[in-house]
Amino acid sequence: MGHPPLIVLLGPTAVGKTDVSILVAEAIDAEIVSCDSVAVYRYMDIGSAKPTPEQRARVPHYLIDVVNPDEPYNVAMYVPDAERAIKEIWERGKVAMVVGGTSLYLSALLENFDLPIAPPNEEIRKRLYELAEREGTEFLHRRLKEIDPQAAQRIHPHDLVRIVRALEVYEQTGKPISAFWHGAFEAPQLRRYPNALVIGLICERGELFSRIESRMHKLLKRGWLEEIRQLLDMGYSPELKSMRSLGYREFTQVVLGNWTLEKGQQEYLRNAKAFAKRQWYWFKRRPYVRWIDTTDKTTEQVAKEVVSCVLRVQG
Repeated sequence: MGHPPLIVLLGPTAVGKTDVSILVAEAIDAEIVSCDSVAVYRYMDIGSAKPTPEQRARVPHYLIDVVNPDEPYNVAMYVPDAERAIKEIWERGKVAMVVGGTSLYLSALLENFDLPIAPPNEEIRKRLYELAEREGTEFLHRRLKEIDPQAAQRIHPHDLVRIVRALEVYEQTGKPISAFWHGAFEAPQLRRYPNALVIGLICERGELFSRIESRMHKLLKRGWLEEIRQLLDMGYSPELKSMRSLGYREFTQVVLGNWTLEKGQQEYLRNAKAFAKRQWYWFKRRPYVRWIDTTDKTTEQVAKEVVSCVLRVQG
């Protein structure tokens, strides 16, 4: 058996993945490949809850601080970067462990869906919407039927948003959108690393929400607002994709003086809870995840359970 299997530790925001992953990595001699779409940005340390310098001294980490906040980074760049990191770790005879909660990155890396589907194109969209206004939604649906009967069958004749997206993809790639779906309607499965061991941390919803809240206060105490002020002083625009990520978006409004701290906290908590629910919905539809309930357990207890799960599977 060539290299050790890949280990993946995922879970919703604030469930405690980072602290658990450090103990697990030390126990099984692993190095960590981060799977977090905000941790890739330099200078965004507090709000992205990156592993601390102490934690990174204990366990080597990859794909943290990859680009500046105004440089492009996306899932199509993440997948080859992560594959390269995993290979390097394996070549040194270590265990590779992917840790994070960015579901788009996780599914692209593990399930290997076709990337990239064409990016949104405002001009094509505008033209198609205007056409729909003149000729009606069914007119566009009929056009879709001609180029992609499979998609036309799946997409309701009145679902203008999806019809437009399907036509837009066809115009840009010359391929029907259904060509990118392969398996999108079947249960997701591990394609790129078929024998990966994927462990998910979850806890009771009420507890997760209170962890989200207490983490917010902890990050604010550690100087999150000062970090944002510094980013703005360095000339990074609040409109950047990085600065519009969860938490940065809300607390930038506080730093700019548009919102009170109280309002920033309220908005952040509302959005973070909605984000956790979306993550949980995504995770729940992944049959390959083995779940560990962390409710009322210490970091050490959870890490022990993860390690014993790894050893069972490897044994």
